[in-house]
Amino acid sequence: METASAGTPDPSFLKRRTLLRGGALAGLGALVPAYTVLAAPDAPGAGTGGAEPSADGLMLTKFKDPLRIPPVLRPVARGGHDELTVRMRTADVRVHSELPPVPMWTYEGSHPGPTVEAVRGRRLRVAWENHLTGSIPVTAVDFGRPGGPSPDPLTNYPGTEGCQEVPGVAGLQPWAAVHLHGMLTGGGNDGWMENLTGPGDVQLSAYPNDQPATTLWYHDHTHHVSRFSVYAGLAGLFVCRDEEERALGLPRGRHEVPLVLADRNFALDDSGALTGRLVHKVEMVGTKLMRVHAAPYTLVNGVIWPYLEVEPRWYRFRIVNTANSRIYRLMLLADGRPVPGAFHVIGTDQGLIDKPLPVDGALNLSSGERADVLVDFSAFRGRSLKLVNTMDGVPPGASSPRNDLLEPDVMQFRVAGRGSAGRFTPPAVLSSTFERPTHHDLPHDSAPRWVVLAGPGSANMPELWEMEEVPESEAAGLTLPAAGIVQVEDAAGSVTTLRRTAMGYDDGRAFTVAHGGTEIWKYLNLAASPHPMHIHLAHFHVLSRETYDVTGFDRTVRGSARPVAYLGAAELEPHERGVKDVVRVGTAGQIRPGPNGTPGELVTVAVRFPVVGRGVHHCHMLEHEQHMTRPLVVAPAGPGHAGGHAEGHAEGHH
Repeated sequence: METASAGTPDPSFLKRRTLLRGGALAGLGALVPAYTVLAAPDAPGAGTGGAEPSADGLMLTKFKDPLRIPPVLRPVARGGHDELTVRMRTADVRVHSELPPVPMWTYEGSHPGPTVEAVRGRRLRVAWENHLTGSIPVTAVDFGRPGGPSPDPLTNYPGTEGCQEVPGVAGLQPWAAVHLHGMLTGGGNDGWMENLTGPGDVQLSAYPNDQPATTLWYHDHTHHVSRFSVYAGLAGLFVCRDEEERALGLPRGRHEVPLVLADRNFALDDSGALTGRLVHKVEMVGTKLMRVHAAPYTLVNGVIWPYLEVEPRWYRFRIVNTANSRIYRLMLLADGRPVPGAFHVIGTDQGLIDKPLPVDGALNLSSGERADVLVDFSAFRGRSLKLVNTMDGVPPGASSPRNDLLEPDVMQFRVAGRGSAGRFTPPAVLSSTFERPTHHDLPHDSAPRWVVLAGPGSANMPELWEMEEVPESEAAGLTLPAAGIVQVEDAAGSVTTLRRTAMGYDDGRAFTVAHGGTEIWKYLNLAASPHPMHIHLAHFHVLSRETYDVTGFDRTVRGSARPVAYLGAAELEPHERGVKDVVRVGTAGQIRPGPNGTPGELVTVAVRFPVVGRGVHHCHMLEHEQHMTRPLVVAPAGPGHAGGHAEGHAEGHH
């Protein structure tokens, strides 16, 4: 986050405790449904990997439990459309064989929820039934205190010792609003975050389902509460298929595997044993969130540090980051060394790209982002590989407690020593209909939208500013620095003056855009930490990523004393070259201490608005949603909306 961790007690008290395993557990098959059974082999496989101890203080064994594949839900045909019912239920979920069952709010009793699989062109109606019970099964605590940065913050460890409970969370009742993230549907079906359903009620949503084959995900979007409700377990995948994808002959069945990434933390009992109670632990200043959530236990498909037995052949992985805020900077390691070009990206948030693109270095996924990748295990017969989370400047696979990366391992792959590699070869052409926008495809008759991401101000929270361009004649008379005024000097030396028009969610004024139009949005990050930006009711192409010198921004006055200035162009990553609905603005895996410790970034996107209604645009770090969210209205083109840049005024909340 923007400010470094406050000083905290040395967590050695955790290391001195007896590392209990959570008590003797009964046979798992009797406790959970068949699809959630976790085997627990204690002996390593013959040369193909095995269980390992986790970092000191984390107590659980790595790679002891197999990866779980979420169950699949397929809609039922009802004439010209399909229908489906999904129930939200409170359930005890087994996430590790050495940990007691974890009370969660779930979709259909599992975490992640079942994968909804649909076919493009079949309109879908979903009844999201709320059967949740009790208050939220999460203990929220704050470990913030004065004293300066800690080299080993309490986020790295389980338990709540040294923390204070966050008031108002324990009693949260099971209200819900389901958002199918990435589905291009109108505002009335998008899961508006204040249109809540309570126990016994149902949210009825109709989805056009008329977009290319891809991986979406559904999750709770309750206003001000999503950071706790998603953490409690309310997330699942949605897979759309079409004829174009099917004709490619991509790996299917057991060779097509979802990898749903998340991080969690847990409480300890008086003896120091893990209890299975979810703990949301952040550093706070006063009542405002400062340090975004990071937890030491990585879950893949709801299992902590699982393993997957694979054949020596090509696999397809649909990787989804559902963590509250953590950026996963993924690498595949063999014998402790990165495998060059291990990931071949074939799809992004909104579908297949034109051709496979190898990843040079890490695959960076911020909260809400998805990547569709191919991996070839044929060169690793009889060996094991690790998927790890990394930090820039830290050797891949190494721990970095200061950066909330005490345990970098994500999961293990155990490659069989025998078996055919098959005859699959990645297609040279994936989607013949995919096109990157050219200069002629972009609007040139209107000014771009500007969104500035600023670090914490007087209210001790990061801020999202909507901006408007100031005419040169007016800008010449300004005295700088001035609050809410930012000047930007581009690569050609031209200076644009921007004035803040809105910041708080309830400021009233809203971006109003024309249905069917295309706009250029420019995200300028003046803060030290990255922000994943998500736009509802839309999808976009990332046009460019550029670095900027932002030391001219006066963090106290909240305006630029001198223009923030262009430094250079940065490469788009392979998973950023397709159609998206989330984009990271800021450098992944690299947060330096001190004011403006990292260069700023300007990310430019071309946004299309194919559906109408009221939605939002926001930072997808869930700890930021409460104060980095702004309303958005997509209206039918016509009088008052011509050109897509008319400004509307919010008349209350839906």
